[in-house]
Amino acid sequence: MIRSNSQPSGDNSGIVNYGSMGNVQNQPGATNSEQNQTNTGTGPDQLKEFTALLDRIRRQLAAEQGRVNDYQQCVVLLDLIAQQRLDDTVGRTVARGTLEQILAKCDGIPGLVSLVTSALSLIATFS
Repeated sequence: MIRSNSQPSGDNSGIVNYGSMGNVQNQPGATNSEQNQTNTGTGPDQLKEFTALLDRIRRQLAAEQGRVNDYQQCVVLLDLIAQQRLDDTVGRTVARGTLEQILAKCDGIPGLVSLVTSALSLIATFS
């Protein structure tokens, strides 16, 4: 039988987290728990991964240009994204908004939507 609001037995009723991760939140009502968060910022590997992802998006756009709504505008938007500093809040905001514009022009093309969504997810990991 499951009881509501029951606490696990033992000294620690919460989750213990260490290492690099996104924003963390302790569970409601936790007792004697500990959490640490280290925001590592935008590292060179993340930037390389993002640049490679932009290149893949560019190639996929070219391959699907007949299906993309306003292909030339998407290329211009990609160039704008490539100029943004992702270690800066404003740069991330511009890159995110611009990727969302490209996503809207993809008209549901599966491979392209997946790549743009991956780029948006990667931006979310930058701090």
